[in-house]
Amino acid sequence: MIGYGLIVAALMIGILLGWIIARSMQSKNVVNAAAVDEIRQQLKDTQQSKDAITGQLQEANKTIAKLDAMLDFKQEKLETQAQEIENIGQRFEAQFKILANNILEEKAERFAQQQESSLKIILDPLKENIQNFKQEFESKIKTESDERISLREQIKQMVGLNQTLSEQANSLTQALRGNVKQQGNWGEMILERILEHTGLQKNVHYFVQERSQNDSGQIIQPDVVIKYPDQRVIIIDAKVSLVHYESYIQSKNETEQQQNLTLMIRSVKAHIDGLSAKSYHEFNNALDFVMMFVPVEAAYITVMQAEPDLWQYAYHKRVLLISPTNLIAAMKLVNDLWQRDGVNKNAQNIADRAVKIYEKLVSFVDNFEKVGTQIDRAHDVWQDAFKQLSRGKGNLISQAEQMKQLRLNTQKKLPTTIVEQAMMEDEASSSSSEGGELPTHASA
Repeated sequence: MIGYGLIVAALMIGILLGWIIARSMQSKNVVNAAAVDEIRQQLKDTQQSKDAITGQLQEANKTIAKLDAMLDFKQEKLETQAQEIENIGQRFEAQFKILANNILEEKAERFAQQQESSLKIILDPLKENIQNFKQEFESKIKTESDERISLREQIKQMVGLNQTLSEQANSLTQALRGNVKQQGNWGEMILERILEHTGLQKNVHYFVQERSQNDSGQIIQPDVVIKYPDQRVIIIDAKVSLVHYESYIQSKNETEQQQNLTLMIRSVKAHIDGLSAKSYHEFNNALDFVMMFVPVEAAYITVMQAEPDLWQYAYHKRVLLISPTNLIAAMKLVNDLWQRDGVNKNAQNIADRAVKIYEKLVSFVDNFEKVGTQIDRAHDVWQDAFKQLSRGKGNLISQAEQMKQLRLNTQKKLPTTIVEQAMMEDEASSSSSEGGELPTHASA
């Protein structure tokens, strides 16, 4: 029984367990079915949403395609109009530049010709003067160089001349003995010949026997007056002691020779004292001394060797002893001063004229700049006036031309070039105004 009971109990337990398991399986199936139904419903709802979105997307794509097509059309039209405006502007600008350049070139060419002519009038004399000065200066330099190169030769010639004069003096001694006036004339002749040989011009650089008054009112008449470039003068007086010199060289013994030499020295000193007493240094513009010319070189050397202090004696009395050789050298220096003065005066004259021409040129350039400024201003005013006349939409020329097309009773007409430019400007401005509204339509 116990076993039977256990079996029954086991069966009951097995049945119970089976029922529990079956119940559990049934409960799970019910739950799964509900979940599946819910998922299916959600899937259906999602599909419907997807279809709705797909439809909206298709509509949006269609709208975008239409807008793109419209935008492309507007953009293409805008680019075409912009290109047309640019082409019109370029043509108008080119034609205007041609017209303006033609006017300016004509004015500038005429003005340049006038200024070139004025400059030529001013600069040609300066150029000619500078060229003349250059040629004269080079000629003077060459002359001075040639003179310096040949100076030794000239000195030799002058020494030879002096020796010849001395020989002539010896030959003339007998003829002039005892005739003081003839001796004086001979000395003056020798003096003038030397002056001529040194290049000085009579009555220009030196004056012979010129009468004048000193500061005391005394009438004086020196043998020669040498003029310096600075208007100062130096007086030369020839003094001859041929008799004593001739006696000296013909002395028969040393005692007689010494006696004649002493007489010759006294004669020279007497001439020095006489010149000093005449106060030639008071001559107008005269230097502080007077030259005493001894025409016989040998006599001069003999006296100076015998009486070394003789030159100092004369100097203290404002007298310079001078021989033919010394006179030649001194007068060559005077001639050189005159030549240099001529060059300096020419240079100064050219410099003065150059200053005047330069100042005139500065004034001309100032006026030239002012004229250029006025031309620029006039061109700007003309350009502004022309813009007001022919630029912009409905400009005056285009309106006038349109009125003329309404059969105005007139035979006159505006220049074709200006009319075409004004009409092109009017059309370009109108096109620009229309083009400016395109973005508004596109945004709409």
